[in-house]
Amino acid sequence: MTDAAHMLSDFASFLISLLAIYLSERPATKKMSFGFQRAEVLGALVSVIIIWVMTGILIYAAVHRLMNDEVHIEADIMIITAGAGVGVNIVLGKILHQAGHGHSHGHSHGHSHGHSHGHSGKQSGSDNRNINVRAAFIHVIGDFIQSIGVLIAAYVIKYVPSARIVDPICTFVFSFIVMMTTISILRDTLIVLMEGVPRNLDYTAVKNDLINIDGVITAHSLYIWSLTTSTCALAVHLAI
Repeated sequence: MTDAAHMLSDFASFLISLLAIYLSERPATKKMSFGFQRAEVLGALVSVIIIWVMTGILIYAAVHRLMNDEVHIEADIMIITAGAGVGVNIVLGKILHQAGHGHSHGHSHGHSHGHSHGHSGKQSGSDNRNINVRAAFIHVIGDFIQSIGVLIAAYVIKYVPSARIVDPICTFVFSFIVMMTTISILRDTLIVLMEGVPRNLDYTAVKNDLINIDGVITAHSLYIWSLTTSTCALAVHLAI
């Protein structure tokens, strides 16, 4: 049951990734002047929510089975399901890995002569992979590991029927692994949605670099924020 549910969540995350990629590629409009790039961040957040909800349901079901001694396992069906899970996760992982490295956004900047300056573009040295694809890929990797664990547990139960408790134990262990894989994605997503300064940029260092530009007396009202995990924007008032 655990593996089948995770395969369903994998498929949902895959569809969300495709939709988010499609939306993020749409050109900017008068109402959406920055474009739709943050669709990838929203896609990542939805994927993480799906993972957490699904994991919570599975943990609850495992606890219920243990407390009520309702651990009834059909080892052969479990082996077939887990084997299918391994195959599906390999296929999805390969597709998402290629999509993550092949997807990128363009670069643009704006500049007005005088006292103000605005700029948006790629962060050098940052992880340029679409966070939405990255979320789905990490989800698939976590489920692949979980499927391997379920497959091992299925063979243990097949040859040692009294070891049925291995199934809920696998649910606990691999659900924990899957939850841990979402932490970095959730952190990066929240930084973007809260318009925080990108993790690879130092606010003070950027301000000092601006002040050191020839002809610049001082710099103030400096704002640096993330449009996506790979694209940031900057606005500053320069006194010259």
